[in-house]
Amino acid sequence: MILPRRFISRPFGASAIGGGMNKKGFFKNLKKRAQSLQKKARRWAALIQKHIFTGITRRWLINVFGVTMLVVILVFSILCAIIKNFYYSSCVSTLSASGEYMAKYFERYIYPEYHSVSAGFMAMVEDFEDKSTMEMQVASMNGSLVFSSTGFEIETLSETADLLQARSGKAASWIGYYEPSDERVVSVSMPLYTDDGILVGTVRMMSSLRQVDRALMNLNFIIVSIGFFIILLTAFTGTYFIKSIVLPVGYINDTAEEISKGNMTARVKVIEKNDEIGQLCQTINTMAEELSQTEKLKNDFISSISHELRTPLTAIRGWTETMLAGGEALDSTTRRGVEIIYSETERLSKMVEELLDMSRMQNGSLKLSVEQCDLLAEFEETVFMMCERAKSEEILIEYVPEEETIPALVDKDRVKQVFFNVIDNAIKHSHRGGRIEIAARIVEQRALFIVQDFGEGISEADLPPIKDMFYKGQSQKRGSGIGLGCSDEIMQLHGGSLEIESQLNVGTVVTIAFPIKAKEEEKQLAAD
Repeated sequence: MILPRRFISRPFGASAIGGGMNKKGFFKNLKKRAQSLQKKARRWAALIQKHIFTGITRRWLINVFGVTMLVVILVFSILCAIIKNFYYSSCVSTLSASGEYMAKYFERYIYPEYHSVSAGFMAMVEDFEDKSTMEMQVASMNGSLVFSSTGFEIETLSETADLLQARSGKAASWIGYYEPSDERVVSVSMPLYTDDGILVGTVRMMSSLRQVDRALMNLNFIIVSIGFFIILLTAFTGTYFIKSIVLPVGYINDTAEEISKGNMTARVKVIEKNDEIGQLCQTINTMAEELSQTEKLKNDFISSISHELRTPLTAIRGWTETMLAGGEALDSTTRRGVEIIYSETERLSKMVEELLDMSRMQNGSLKLSVEQCDLLAEFEETVFMMCERAKSEEILIEYVPEEETIPALVDKDRVKQVFFNVIDNAIKHSHRGGRIEIAARIVEQRALFIVQDFGEGISEADLPPIKDMFYKGQSQKRGSGIGLGCSDEIMQLHGGSLEIESQLNVGTVVTIAFPIKAKEEEKQLAAD
């Protein structure tokens, strides 16, 4: 009988992990999963760090969460104060009612019956019925006679603020620490009069606040818990708000920044929401797709036109060279015209090559033909070549040749293109009769080639985007605005940099920096 596959047991020793997968493969997949989760966590952490205290989140923290906290704290503080005042006022009212009753009882019944202060005081204490809930103290004006409903002898009468006012004939209350009983109490004192209206003593009603304070503490705990719950609920809803709106918007913003920098492959991960956020994600992706297609059409157009122009320009340049080589066959006017055609053809050919380079760079198809060469020799060759052009513009190039060599693995033609573009720009933007200072040096494992002119300079507003393709700023000089952009891309491909410092009407300093690798690294790169 043939058993179904699920009933066929594995051979002894086969791993049961992952449906037959061995342990090594299982842990490898587990590691990949952990790395993926870690990458996502870092991305969200970066988004939180970037957006948590800025923009919408900051306004929410201040306008919603902050105001909610202040309102909750204020309202619940007032509520606690009101409840405390209500409890204490109730205690004072109860003691005041008992005190008034006992004072009138002494005046109308006790004293007329006994006609003796001490005997009347004792009778008051004996007739007091609320001994379980409060203490009554009856004392003479000088405090020599003191009787308490507790039955304990009071040697020294504690003269609180309410007692002192009662001796002056006014009823008063007091809340505070009562030293004899070592606790907080509420006290109400009333003056005692005889039936003739003579002030003979005071009666003080006292009650411990221990149970009241315990009840207030429990109520305050409940109130604070409710307030904390409200704040926690606000924070939870705010966290959901940040996670569902602010962070996705921040992620969309970051993707839009990538697209604005020229990364047409950047896309927003579409959030599965049938709301404005999900629609915005789809809109951004649609916009990026259309921009990508437009960019591709532009690059294809530039590449196609450049290739189409290259052939006739080559033919024109060839025939003009042939005509100029004819010697005396041309009169002076015709020769001058052919020379102009030749120079303009050279300029157009250079522009076509720059357009092709730009197209390759933006398509990512520009490749370097790296070989071992002497950077300094290539630089000096370009300098000497540009000296003739500078002389025609009455511009002096100051350069002291170096005797040492700077070996490096570079694309020789592309490096000379960078040197040519930088020196050509320096000549183009220098004043007639001016000068250009050129130097080469090695600083901290970097080969620096410095070109400084004292011409027009670049304004502060034009300096940041000066290396962008087609950007010319306020310059009226002839040119496509591609040269610096191509040069910067070439330097980045070599791991170097093209740094520009300039001041309007003062001059410009361009520093071309190449990293110099150790000999061992160069040998390894050459071998590869």
